[in-house]
Amino acid sequence: MDERAAQFFLSVGRLCADARIGGLTVRLRLAEGEDVVGVPYPPPQTDGPDEVDGTGYADSVTVDGVAVTLSDVVEATVRHPGRG
Repeated sequence: MDERAAQFFLSVGRLCADARIGGLTVRLRLAEGEDVVGVPYPPPQTDGPDEVDGTGYADSVTVDGVAVTLSDVVEATVRHPGRG
């Protein structure tokens, strides 16, 4: 995985962690075209074989109870809470 791709996954992990703190809704678009929308749980941080290429995040995130493979995410957005 190149450095830019690793930075993308790190950014998605941070976005999910920060959105969870504020109870904000995120939308994750997956490689297959599916969208997963909801309030995320923070991705588990890890050091080891489940880590996404040295990012410090496991290759998983849960959004509104749906488990998503972080490396399948191609786009991530966060919604303003007052402009739903």
